[in-house]
Amino acid sequence: MIFANWIVGPHLIGVIFLLAGLIQKRYPPKEINSLYGYRTTLSMKNQQNWDEGNRYSTALIIKCGWVLVITGIIITVLFMLLPISPEARTLAKIILMLVCAFATVIILFRVTEKHLKNTFDQAT
Repeated sequence: MIFANWIVGPHLIGVIFLLAGLIQKRYPPKEINSLYGYRTTLSMKNQQNWDEGNRYSTALIIKCGWVLVITGIIITVLFMLLPISPEARTLAKIILMLVCAFATVIILFRVTEKHLKNTFDQAT
């Protein structure tokens, strides 16, 4: 049971984000496509935006992944110390995993889009 607490927890989302970021860093998308990479209207506008959007978002997703791993480990340790039922602990961890995932995706898109708007003159 303790092993399951360390496998499934908020830090699992961080591991997933880290893996995704490292894969994209190792195998970056070369050309604009609708299947793989950081795909938004602004990033797909031209090759320059595409390259910068993917470079920036990959670095950001790796940073967010590390933050989620560290935060998740701290949360898991705190949950193990709390005198709550295993069912309540599991439910709380699932909710935290979902909240962390959605918050990270929102942060990733907002920060990367802001970076692209600030980096390139979008009038062209």
